[in-house]
Amino acid sequence: MNISTPLNMPASISSETPTDEAIAIEPVQITREDIIRCRFSSWYGRFRDATFKSRVIPLPKEFIDYLNADGIYLPDEGQAQAARLMEQDSDDEDALDDFDTDGNETEEQSNAPSFPEVEDAIRDAVAEYEGAIFPKLNWSSPRDAAWITATQSLKCTNAFDIYLLLKSSDFINYDLSHAYDECTDGQHYDSDQSYELVLRKWYDLHPSMEFRCFVRNREIIGISQRDINYYEFLADMKDELETTIHEFFEDRVRDQFESDNYVFDVYVLQNRRTVKLVDFNPFSPTTDGLLYEWAELYQISPDDNNADIRIITSQVEANMRARCAPSFSANMVPKDVVDLSNGQTIAQFAEDFHKAMAGQKVEDSSDEDDEPFVQK
Repeated sequence: MNISTPLNMPASISSETPTDEAIAIEPVQITREDIIRCRFSSWYGRFRDATFKSRVIPLPKEFIDYLNADGIYLPDEGQAQAARLMEQDSDDEDALDDFDTDGNETEEQSNAPSFPEVEDAIRDAVAEYEGAIFPKLNWSSPRDAAWITATQSLKCTNAFDIYLLLKSSDFINYDLSHAYDECTDGQHYDSDQSYELVLRKWYDLHPSMEFRCFVRNREIIGISQRDINYYEFLADMKDELETTIHEFFEDRVRDQFESDNYVFDVYVLQNRRTVKLVDFNPFSPTTDGLLYEWAELYQISPDDNNADIRIITSQVEANMRARCAPSFSANMVPKDVVDLSNGQTIAQFAEDFHKAMAGQKVEDSSDEDDEPFVQK
């Protein structure tokens, strides 16, 4: 978003040149400890009764090396489910495609990941959580990679689904390499930095009831609707939602989370009285400000005592915001996926893409040089 765009101009700031006082306001300083406190395992134990059921699985160094390695090699388990969108014959001749003429495994087979303990834990979580889970790493979920799955969501039922999402996500890469970049007390990673796979029970949540809360000096200074779509019914319940979220913060969060400045996400249940904690994030522009600009958040004083809840007020506003800040999942697609699509219909593309993921041959459709990403 661009703060000079009228649509995104903070409500409390005019479009005139900022005052000297506004320019002098400093961003909140983020420390390594602030980042560590937002790590899932750092807060889950204290908020277990206020959030969704989850499992935390420590990841070995070899698994992190696999995530950082080039190429997307995936476990055998789950490939059949991922490829079921296509119709294909599975005769003995097809089965030989995995081997060369000497009977040796192909590169795809020899590089297939094998992490039995991680995969056992995934199977156990799927069984315990009624067949579906939602994955994330220390801080981030692979939301930017949802487009790559057959369901177009983060709903996972096996190791194949999870590995594919983790390997395809820039958000996960950020966790692995850049989580401390904004810290004022050192940006380097510790050599013994540990990572964890978080498996959360899947719920079909209504995106209209997700909200992001910005906390400065232990006071909420703003609340934003998370899903940037227009929901007409939110206007009628706005005041009630604001009260419910503030009460949850006062009763459950303020005295339990150690940092003074942070962002937390919540989900309000249908009864409008029960709030579920979703996640904690740093009070930093690396966290999406949604209906707020970070320049504005830095200028809001916790002493103002007038924090409001912001919602999309019309379909026109939703459309304008979508044009100004399109979703990452619609903007950024790996070039080899674009090449694979080659102008096909969605059904044809899905067939070829999942065939490629299953290690089967798909005819090349481009001779251009490889590039990491192209704008869609």
